[in-house]
Amino acid sequence: MSENSFDFDAGDLCLDYANTKDWHASENPVENLNSYDDFVTWGEQAKLIPIDVARNLRLQTLKQPEKTEVLLENAIKLRESIYTIFSRRYAGKPIPENALHTLNSVVQQAMSHLQLAPEEGKMKWDWIPEGNGIDLILWSVARSAAELLTSEKADRVRECEDDRGCGYLFIDQSKNRSRRWCSMESCGNRAKARRHYTKIRTSI
Repeated sequence: MSENSFDFDAGDLCLDYANTKDWHASENPVENLNSYDDFVTWGEQAKLIPIDVARNLRLQTLKQPEKTEVLLENAIKLRESIYTIFSRRYAGKPIPENALHTLNSVVQQAMSHLQLAPEEGKMKWDWIPEGNGIDLILWSVARSAAELLTSEKADRVRECEDDRGCGYLFIDQSKNRSRRWCSMESCGNRAKARRHYTKIRTSI
């Protein structure tokens, strides 16, 4: 079982998924989905699949290694498409057609497996019990991305502005929409220290 502990602080499921690669905008990004097991672990930590489903999915690695390798490639392809869409949208750049096509293809699959179900006197969307655990992870992520892109919150999606290429995507919850960093403890403090150093140098 993967020992990875993933971050879920971006403010939206699809952004959490996009952030499974560290330093995404740098020349040397760090991959955290290095195996099918890592991907299943992410889905489990995101509470998209229960423990028993995750256990059964991990068994597929032993039974069908070639199939799980393809599934991981497709999962990473979706992640890169989501990252590209939100990153370029924040930068005011055109969104590549292939990225949107990849997302749309999974969204279409997801929407065809949704149904209305009653819950405590109300109605909610729920998955038709047909897809496997991998489907539920990818469908949930794609649906999250589609809902975010078509909501008012889309204008609050930011990318960490660290000049080293942090690339962390997040929803800016600040009242004046002024958040620029993944966190002040890391990239924010570095930027603050750099500005202070520059100010001292220019005053000498």
